[in-house]
Amino acid sequence: MGTAISVHGLKKSFNNTEVFTDFSVVIEQNKITAIFGPNGSGKSTLLNILSGVTLKDDGEYHIKDYSKFQFSYIFQNYRESLLPWRTNFENVALPLQIQKKGKEEIKQRVEELQKIFEFKFDWNKYPYELSGGQQQILAFMRALVTNPKVLFIDEPFSALDYENNLLLREHLQRYYLAFKPTILLITHNIEEAVHLAEKIVIFSKKPTKVIETIDNPLPYPRTVQSLKDESFHKVKDEVLSVFQKAANV
Repeated sequence: MGTAISVHGLKKSFNNTEVFTDFSVVIEQNKITAIFGPNGSGKSTLLNILSGVTLKDDGEYHIKDYSKFQFSYIFQNYRESLLPWRTNFENVALPLQIQKKGKEEIKQRVEELQKIFEFKFDWNKYPYELSGGQQQILAFMRALVTNPKVLFIDEPFSALDYENNLLLREHLQRYYLAFKPTILLITHNIEEAVHLAEKIVIFSKKPTKVIETIDNPLPYPRTVQSLKDESFHKVKDEVLSVFQKAANV
């Protein structure tokens, strides 16, 4: 596998608090990589810098074959990203409409995602008429409708109950196996990281460094049954041990 994202010598401070002083990391192409680390270690800040939401102070980063039309970012506050004046269908279709895609192509792409997510919305209703779990699925579908080559996801499951959490993890894996994008995922949940990621990058406290990158050899698809396997718990214990050192707990 090649390199999808490279960061070298990154520097970023907020109000005289140094988050990154000389930060470097490499993210492999066509893999799911999870970022895991102490609270306030700059996980969301890194994604925001790479996506252009936040400006860096210094350093370099590169995203291979970057295109604004083949990049998606699912924010933690996904409810606020849905447009309440647009119907459910219009929300999902928006990125393709911005690209001036035809109605038939948009319809075909939405139907393709419906099969992957095994979920059918009342497309004429609005996001505020949906449950929180349904809104999250809608946000995922909108982010994936362009078939992005690079996908950033910030705490995508934190607001969901456990049943919908597991379900959305399953859907994300199904999408990943079908299209193999590069996915960079932030999570505070070790189980989520081990369930989804092939690589788990563990951050230190500020000023942030990469403590260790752990390989996760568990084969896809990883089902609910996988959570019970001895191999799953072995990787989970390894991540926890490194995290304890990083967080001094």
